[in-house]
Amino acid sequence: MSLTSTQINYASLSLKDLLAARDAYHWHLMNKANVVGTAVGLYLIRKQGVDDKEPRTFANSEVRSNSWPCVVVLVNDWVASTEFGGDAGIDPTHMVPRTLYLSDGRAAPVCVVLVKPGTPAQAAPALIRWPESYVGGGCPLFAEVQGDVRRGTVGCLVTDGHKTFALTNRHVAGEPDTVLSASLRGDVTPVGVASKRSLTRLPLDDVFPTFSAQRTFLTLDVGLVDVDVVGDWTSRVFGLEGELGAVVDLNEDNLGTQLIDQRMEAFGAVSGHLVGRIKALFYRHKALAGYEYVSEFLIAPEDGQAQTCPGDSGMVWHLVQTDAASGDRTLQPLAVEWGGQGLIGSDDRTLNFSLATGLATACQLLDVDLVRTGDTGAQPFWGQTGHYSIAEAAIELVRDPTLKAFLKANLERISFRPDQLSADQIRAALSAGDFVELADVPDLVWKKVKGAVPGGRDYHQNAGPEHPNHYADIDKPDANGGQSLRDMVIGNRSKLTVGDWQAWYEANSQKDAAHQGILPFRVWQLFKVMIDALVGQRPEVERFLCAAGVISHYIGDACQPLHGSYLSDGYQDRPVATTGKTKKWQGKGVHSAYEDKMVDMFSGPLLDMILPAARAFAEPIPAMTDGSDAAFATVSLMAYCAGVIPPSELCDKYIELGGGTSKPVIQGLWTAFGPRTGEVMAAGACYLAAVWDAAYLAGGQPALAAAQVSDTTLAGIYQDEAFAPSLTLDKIGAEL
Repeated sequence: MSLTSTQINYASLSLKDLLAARDAYHWHLMNKANVVGTAVGLYLIRKQGVDDKEPRTFANSEVRSNSWPCVVVLVNDWVASTEFGGDAGIDPTHMVPRTLYLSDGRAAPVCVVLVKPGTPAQAAPALIRWPESYVGGGCPLFAEVQGDVRRGTVGCLVTDGHKTFALTNRHVAGEPDTVLSASLRGDVTPVGVASKRSLTRLPLDDVFPTFSAQRTFLTLDVGLVDVDVVGDWTSRVFGLEGELGAVVDLNEDNLGTQLIDQRMEAFGAVSGHLVGRIKALFYRHKALAGYEYVSEFLIAPEDGQAQTCPGDSGMVWHLVQTDAASGDRTLQPLAVEWGGQGLIGSDDRTLNFSLATGLATACQLLDVDLVRTGDTGAQPFWGQTGHYSIAEAAIELVRDPTLKAFLKANLERISFRPDQLSADQIRAALSAGDFVELADVPDLVWKKVKGAVPGGRDYHQNAGPEHPNHYADIDKPDANGGQSLRDMVIGNRSKLTVGDWQAWYEANSQKDAAHQGILPFRVWQLFKVMIDALVGQRPEVERFLCAAGVISHYIGDACQPLHGSYLSDGYQDRPVATTGKTKKWQGKGVHSAYEDKMVDMFSGPLLDMILPAARAFAEPIPAMTDGSDAAFATVSLMAYCAGVIPPSELCDKYIELGGGTSKPVIQGLWTAFGPRTGEVMAAGACYLAAVWDAAYLAGGQPALAAAQVSDTTLAGIYQDEAFAPSLTLDKIGAEL
């Protein structure tokens, strides 16, 4: 008695069996008119309510508990079996067989799925507020290639036991020694170079020797970035909840169809949080010159979830294990996405499928291990903990009761509430929504490239008119070793003019307006915007609040000693001999070590210091009635903070400690400057409160309701480039 196809025990088929059957019939299948690809997986059963005569697609069918192992054949035209043969029928030789039989008696069923390969649908990058002081999995990587800036995604950190690398795609990392940049400290900053260690493709049977595969390449596309400063990186995956677990250790013995339909999560630099399911293994995505190219995994987007897009390349897909008792989640890295395949279903809707390489495969071939220890999260720095906490403290110091009530009602528009200022809380809030709290709009919105982020004002990565608004090297001696800008203004108030500053810069070899710092003039400009918003018959309360919120960022910059110094990142006039393209000088890295790492590590004690120190602040603050007064007060604040923490002292201590961002160095900086850092932040809060009070008084003190302003309204204001436009020194005069 012979067995029917429904009586054969297909459940016992292994992945090796399926690949052998696919390999034996591959050329036979690919020569059929409407076959566009093959893979192996589990049989897709039409969902409840779908007629059996309808074409089977990934969208209208599903894997069930009784699905059996099979060879998946993708076709671009669905033809019923009754349409083959006969006078008017289709040539029967083009019909896809239901079963593939091997010479030893094994049989593999075939599951036919209707798809139409297409170009993956593109989307604008999600508005994501990236960590300011660390880079990790899920964060963007940038490389300049032939005059174009290309974006990819960090997958994870790996190590060969000696050095730490960021793992991504080879096509993202590029040729060896290509410079890779990332979002760091409010800018796009070089973070490493492409390593010589990379993977493109290998014969499938070289990677998996026991799997049958003739003239078949496994696409790998994995590259490593040799990172510059390990302290700038975290092993944690941005945007995903849970601790990082071990790599899913897949090999020929355990790689099988049990992975089909497993739910996974990833975070891409363009798409953000993604949820998907493995739909097939060893998917054939290309044929060229008689060779087949396959991807280890084909991953479909979960119904109703975001889809992967170009720019997500390099991200890692994770299986998620949830502890039944505690609810704790563990992320188990499984696969590195290297590309996408747009597959159009019968409803003409394109789904972007991920093509991915097993992370265990990549680590084994590159002889590296996953880094799971070290920093557990991307923490905020002065730009978030600092700016937000300074703004929060300043509201408590405002004297006018009407203004204070208004600002308190809008605390969550300017900053975060006091019980939401921990590093983890800020990170979670920043990654959750589209509205950017006003205290960090200058960094997180205005410093971004136009078109990439609504309201961005940069004309190129890390280059634009907003940048010089955040600093002013007012302590640099002139060319004769004498008067600095700070000396000139403090000694003669009338010298606080655009013309005088331009003349000083020109005389001291700084002729490029893009590098002429103008922080006091930015405060002048925004002070004027606040006043103008209040005067008249109908005060523009929303505009006033928006200007008051963003000015807090610049006052926060002014109280950071390195933002007012030509020693902002060490002694650049003292070069250190190096090899390669990287330039180094004594004290290089102090800015990051102090402003980022030290403030990160000791954010708790700093938060406790600021308000008490601000209430005890006894230094006189210059009176302010107009923008010029506010600019002079800003210079005074910068001078005061440089007296509390002289930038040269900070640089010298950093050099003495040995440089870098190791814990002993950061601890040493805290021991030397911790309490004084609390003092300068407190001074910033006092000056900010004085600026708000003075602008409200100069604007006529109109009635302000103690009510929260719409975040949508505020976003519309700061996204308008005509609002307090970002200008360089040669253009800002007209705004003052």
